[in-house]
Amino acid sequence: MSSSKNDPVSAWAAWDRFWFAPRSTDRMAMIRGLLCLVAAAYFATCWADAAFWYGGGGPFSAERVATFLRTAGLEGAAAWIVSPLFLFKSAWLYHLYLAVSIGVAGLVACGRGGRLAPWALWLLLVGWANRAMILAGLTESLLSLGLFASAIAPPGSLWAIRSKPPRSTSQWTAGFSQRLLATQVSVVLIATAATMLAGRVWFNGLGAYALAAPSPDRTIDWTNTILLHPLVHESLTHLMIVSLPIGLLMCWIERTNRLGKTILLLWCLIVALLGSLWLYAATMAVMVMAIDPIQKMNQQVDRASAK
Repeated sequence: MSSSKNDPVSAWAAWDRFWFAPRSTDRMAMIRGLLCLVAAAYFATCWADAAFWYGGGGPFSAERVATFLRTAGLEGAAAWIVSPLFLFKSAWLYHLYLAVSIGVAGLVACGRGGRLAPWALWLLLVGWANRAMILAGLTESLLSLGLFASAIAPPGSLWAIRSKPPRSTSQWTAGFSQRLLATQVSVVLIATAATMLAGRVWFNGLGAYALAAPSPDRTIDWTNTILLHPLVHESLTHLMIVSLPIGLLMCWIERTNRLGKTILLLWCLIVALLGSLWLYAATMAVMVMAIDPIQKMNQQVDRASAK
């Protein structure tokens, strides 16, 4: 007789439980609310330069983007880059778009707007990121993944989890949303670790120093600091490489979940401080909060079933 571990029915039940077990709606509301705050901050940072980049005659005005794509022969690829902002030329319309996006982010964070508001926020972010094109980077991609996954969960307020007495309910959509979010950030972190391992600069000990290379938009200037000392930046470089996969692995184990999250949050803080990648690091940190060990999830489901 085969063991239960090899039983296809048991394997399917475990798979089903992993993705669709009911989870706390308030927990996902908190995580989504934090992502909304990051999204609002992202839209706010785009406000000052919107007229310069996208207004009539700007470096990325619709006319110049179209000319660039035709010259490069990228018309076919550009067909998938959809954004209503390509129809606008006036700078005030871009500011209106950003103002509406910030307002929608606030509504979603407060649990307003029902099921449609989170999806509207995700579409607004995608529309802006597609318009930015070359200017878009890691932050837009990661934030888009997070908003998409969190939009699946039922609406709820950022502060609902602190309500007294607790009024949390459990739904399978909240569970699926949290698991999708945890899976997404795990894949991103694995890809990040692999990229670091594949980069020569991270093997010769210059990774941390290169991350802090001077540029006009740096929040902190590390030029004449202790980071210049080889022992410091080499040790920090290797610590960043090692801590990322170890922290992620510990997050998925019940006994070490909190310690693993602490390690990853510190990793995000270092990336933010050295590279001034504040929004990227904040998005990553919020998504890491969605990782719960499988053992803990199974215990919660069993307790809910017993009730």
